[in-house]
Amino acid sequence: MRRFLKIASWTMIAFALDKVAQTAVIVFLANVLGAAEYGRLTLAQGFVNSAQLFIVLGAGSVLARYIPAMLEESFARAVEIINLCALTILSTAGVLTLAGIAGAPFLATFVLELPASSPIPYWIVAWILLTAVNGLLLTIMLSFEKGRAMGEVSLVGALISIVAVPLSAMHAGFYGAAIALVAVEAAKATLLIVHYLRLLGAEGVSPLTPARRSDAPLLLTFGVPVFLSSALWAPTMWLAQIMLKQFSPGGLASVGVFGFCNNVLGIVILFSTITNRASLPIMSSLKARGDHGAVRKFTASIVSIQMLSALVVGLPLVIFSPYIMSQFGPEFFSERLALVVMVTAGVFISGQQPLVNVLLINDRPITNLAGMAAWSMSLLVITYLMVGIGALAVAYAVLASSILRGLFLVVAASRDLGRRSR
Repeated sequence: MRRFLKIASWTMIAFALDKVAQTAVIVFLANVLGAAEYGRLTLAQGFVNSAQLFIVLGAGSVLARYIPAMLEESFARAVEIINLCALTILSTAGVLTLAGIAGAPFLATFVLELPASSPIPYWIVAWILLTAVNGLLLTIMLSFEKGRAMGEVSLVGALISIVAVPLSAMHAGFYGAAIALVAVEAAKATLLIVHYLRLLGAEGVSPLTPARRSDAPLLLTFGVPVFLSSALWAPTMWLAQIMLKQFSPGGLASVGVFGFCNNVLGIVILFSTITNRASLPIMSSLKARGDHGAVRKFTASIVSIQMLSALVVGLPLVIFSPYIMSQFGPEFFSERLALVVMVTAGVFISGQQPLVNVLLINDRPITNLAGMAAWSMSLLVITYLMVGIGALAVAYAVLASSILRGLFLVVAASRDLGRRSR
């Protein structure tokens, strides 16, 4: 637990900075852009979050799972698995870039309801690539337990976000906000690359250390199932928002309302997100040593703390939800119940990832994939059936599907948690 707190303290600072900046920007953009334009930005962000998963292909989880084990051999051994993942990402990034350029008119007209000649889709391609790089580098630094570097990068990113995004949105609306968000990701990527190269230099390991071909099966047996599980979350949420845009009476305005509530959900599960990133490498290390009792105690502690923290954060948001939503205009206030439902969903979502981690460290990604597939299907079906009530339809779908997934994870992880230590 002391080791966890050491990592989590810096991780907490990093994510707290990100979330504070994100919250400030969200509040500002919701006021300045209005529900419809904010809905357009929500769809753009959702597309970025979905597409970047198809670049990473589960490599982040492979690194978080195996870097701690590789470090037991040598630092260079860990760099070998990193470079294997990097080669995979370079290939998928090239394919996605070509596809993004070819599909730019469709993305502009059908998804964002912009002119076919709009330059925004090309900025979105850059946004996707930078988001994928940043996510992978953050996982690497965390796996090496270099949380301080994450804190520094997050501080710089937060400062740039708070200044650049509002100014750009005031000057050029949706276009300005989107381009500024790309610039923030570019600045963070530059800093993370510098930190990573410094780490390699300090260890005397070349960044061009050849990858081992014998590690390639890890990408298939572990990475692909994890990728498929991860690939369901963001695209499912994005498809639900597309349903809102196409079939709900409010259209883009309802997407904007849900997008705001979904960002508030991120605040509710902030502590959960922080501790999940810090806990997976530790759980992997404990599993490698055969200490199942420590894994069990650690998992129970983290799940309890996460759900309690979500409840503490969420309760005031529920109480003051009418006041919060009234600050952004009648379109937000009319669907204020969506905020209450999403906050409630956040309490159930908190505490689930440690159970997922239990499945991953025991090499059961297929089981996790089955749970995610059921979650995705139930969320989309409920959204489709209730889409006529606007943003509240997706909120109810998120709540119901999250409860079902939580029950599934409790049953699935109980087998591994019941094992005895060697």
